Amino acid sequence: MILSRAIYLCGLFQVGVIMFLMLTASDIEAATISGKVVHIADGDTLTILTVRNKQVKIRLAGIDTPEKAQPFGTKAKQALAALTFNEQVDVSVETVDRYRRTVGYVTVHGANVNAELVRQGMAWVYRKYTKDQRLYELESEAKNSKRGLWSSEEPIAPWEWRKGKRTVSTNPSTVKGTIIGNTRSKVYHLSNCPSYRAVSEKNRVLFLNESSAIVNGYRKAGNCPEV
Repeated sequence: MILSRAIYLCGLFQVGVIMFLMLTASDIEAATISGKVVHIADGDTLTILTVRNKQVKIRLAGIDTPEKAQPFGTKAKQALAALTFNEQVDVSVETVDRYRRTVGYVTVHGANVNAELVRQGMAWVYRKYTKDQRLYELESEAKNSKRGLWSSEEPIAPWEWRKGKRTVSTNPSTVKGTIIGNTRSKVYHLSNCPSYRAVSEKNRVLFLNESSAIVNGYRKAGNCPEV
């Protein structure tokens, strides 16, 4: 009898915990939190300090800014800082991501920061995670006006850049490529470039095409002939 009652109570406890976690997750997704921006990690991530003196890392929803090593990566971070650093902001929470960052839309002085970064050409619309038509319209306007990252000849979406960084091989013996990159100088050489054979093997990485080289932060050697 005692054992049966213990099992029964244990079952009730587990159900209670599950319901609590479900309610907590629901509350988080429906919440609006406020605080002072105390840190800018990059163009789409910041940290706020709430009135309860708790730090919360915020990932801006619906957008993706260039990575730090990409063109406009630093400028995107500076743009976010100019809009929010040391300011009181409101965050309309969408969810919590796998890195335990709170994902949401940030508002400062009534302005939507996520949308403003897209308008300035400092962010892409994160197609995988949003269908917000207003963001797409702002991106189209920025692109047509060649604002920010859209002033580059061939801007690379951050998610494509990250994918390239993960898949590139630095072992020449396992990759067949026609483009040689120098891991020290971050310069790549086409087969018709004067220094194509001059890169030492220990500093050599091979790419199948120029896009792969560019995605991984390499630039074409200045002495390569113009096509």
